[in-house]
Amino acid sequence: MSIPGQQRGEGRHGHNNKADARNVTRSDKSRSEHNRNGSISSDKKAGHRATQQDVSEPEMAVLHAAGSRSTRKSRRKGKSKRTAKGAKLYKQGYHRGYDEGVRQGQGSFGLVFEGVSIIIPTYNQREYVLQCVSSIEKHTPAPFEIIVVDNASKDGTAEAMLRKGGMVRVAALDQNRGFAGGVNHGLMMARGRHIIVLNNDTLVTPGWLDNMMTCLASDPQIGVVGPVTNYIGGDQQIKVPYREVEDMWSFATTHNRPDAEKHRMTDRLVGFCWLFSRELLERVGYLDEGYAVGNFEDDDWIIRVKLAGYQLAVAGDAFIHHFGSVSMKALGEQDFAVVNKDNEQFYSQKWGDPHTLVAETTRMAKRQSSGTPSGQQEDRDTNPIDPRQRISTQGSQDPALQFRRSSDFYPEGSFLSDAKGDVYTLTGGRRRKLNIPVPRGISPVQVAKPDLLAIPAGEALISAGDVQGWPLESHQVHTTAVQGSPNGWAEGSIVAAVDAPEIRYQISGGKRRRFVSVYAAERWGVNSGHIVSVSADQLNSMEEGWPIIAPPQLLNPDL
Repeated sequence: MSIPGQQRGEGRHGHNNKADARNVTRSDKSRSEHNRNGSISSDKKAGHRATQQDVSEPEMAVLHAAGSRSTRKSRRKGKSKRTAKGAKLYKQGYHRGYDEGVRQGQGSFGLVFEGVSIIIPTYNQREYVLQCVSSIEKHTPAPFEIIVVDNASKDGTAEAMLRKGGMVRVAALDQNRGFAGGVNHGLMMARGRHIIVLNNDTLVTPGWLDNMMTCLASDPQIGVVGPVTNYIGGDQQIKVPYREVEDMWSFATTHNRPDAEKHRMTDRLVGFCWLFSRELLERVGYLDEGYAVGNFEDDDWIIRVKLAGYQLAVAGDAFIHHFGSVSMKALGEQDFAVVNKDNEQFYSQKWGDPHTLVAETTRMAKRQSSGTPSGQQEDRDTNPIDPRQRISTQGSQDPALQFRRSSDFYPEGSFLSDAKGDVYTLTGGRRRKLNIPVPRGISPVQVAKPDLLAIPAGEALISAGDVQGWPLESHQVHTTAVQGSPNGWAEGSIVAAVDAPEIRYQISGGKRRRFVSVYAAERWGVNSGHIVSVSADQLNSMEEGWPIIAPPQLLNPDL
């Protein structure tokens, strides 16, 4: 403690001596000026002698002044040492803090908060998304988070969102991944127990979220809820009395008075605003990014929601304003028509007849829950459960609440991989990780990590001898008979009726499982070399199992 005090004292003392030194210098200068005819060197010498002989204290002052310069040098050295030491300590503290942050982040990974994550994908619509976010902040009760996913906009959207701060989280993508890609990135970031997907060209209104949440909670079979609006396709559009947005608010406030009588079931919900639970997301998975820009990816996802056993509902007492497809309109009429047509063709290729598919899957689920064998007509439900009474059955053994996962519609024996390259085989409803190099001839299909984690884990495979190829070649189908199968087809074999070769099935667990389309079969690597031709009678003699659907395309390597 004495050393710093001494340094401070020397500093003060040095300051006074510097003043004396300046006085000596001025005195010498005045003497030299009285002898201008003399040489400069002689003046300096004379001044120096006079200083040495006549002025002892100024001499000391000069010496102290010189000494203070060396002190400053030593202090600078000391300061540089302290600076280096401080920088080292800062780096050590920074790394300790960073490591602790990573540790806490890993410990909290997967934890959710009891609130709502509101995901808004956007592209070059800064003013619309700013209005949308402001309406959420004004008319939405906490807790919530807003996730704006900017699809590489050129209009400063990401920067404007970052300046807002608060409850807004921003993901600025390096390329336009379209509506599906933007939503998926937001879903990956979401931490809420419930999730809302919301168009950027909307304005939410007083009571919108509370009324939608009430509708979702009214029946455990309801998986997704949508609001009503002024501009949309389908039965969610209602007549409104206003023409200007300024007049909308008073209408919305009156319309949004809570009224459960306005809640109704529906067959379709447009993706401009969805509310659903994290549990549903874990069962259904991400949107299919095979749809370019936008359109039909919402219909695709809703089909998978319904295949999983959930129902859809409209909260008629929740109104939000929709400006109407501003991002799609920005494409121009010609480009919009091209995108829409391409997406419609992809949708048809992937699903064939989705309405029939959903109806057949629903009937199959009812047969399985009632124990009615395939081919027999189940009894009609003459006394259906009142939806209001069903609320009290939550968590019970109600067969209608036995929801399915996306993996229930994946083929037995197929190989799945995540973005990291880990490979699993799907066996008996379980994922078994390959802790060995992937055998030659096997091409795993990439699926999202949540899809994989939703599948119960089985014992890892550590020997190549335990790995069976997929799909089986046609000459392999008789090598391993299905236990109890009168046809002797191998488990996992691919068959098709002679008169309908485009309709392909997998034999799994003694059941026939139909690929919903040629695209779905090809997505799993099935080609003509894997198909065994059989008679229609042989096929129909087997019980029907869950259909096989194509997994969504995921173009974002982070999913």
